[in-house]
Amino acid sequence: MGKAVQALRITCHATDDDDVDELFMFYNGIRFWPNAGDGTVGATATGTYNVFSPIVAFNGNNVRFSLRDDESPLGSDSLGWIDVSPDEPVGEHQADFDGGGDDGHYTLTYKVGNSDF
Repeated sequence: MGKAVQALRITCHATDDDDVDELFMFYNGIRFWPNAGDGTVGATATGTYNVFSPIVAFNGNNVRFSLRDDESPLGSDSLGWIDVSPDEPVGEHQADFDGGGDDGHYTLTYKVGNSDF
């Protein structure tokens, strides 16, 4: 039995924009939140937002969660990514999105478990 990961929630500590970021997220390049199509979640500082991603099997590789801020019609800004390793112990974990280069500060809470959790 392999291991898997599920994103549970995002906490905003500081927005990239003045008051509200329009968030959406990917795992391994596949958009899943707030849905697989269009749409964003308006995030404000100190807000916490449920994600509940699909359960993603590691298949021997890291799983990357990438967070973006919609800046339509100009595209979107990267708010960073988190690489979750299959070597992480089973249980709930937190990590800050890293590498976005913008001013937003977000933390992802995720759960690592057996692939049938």
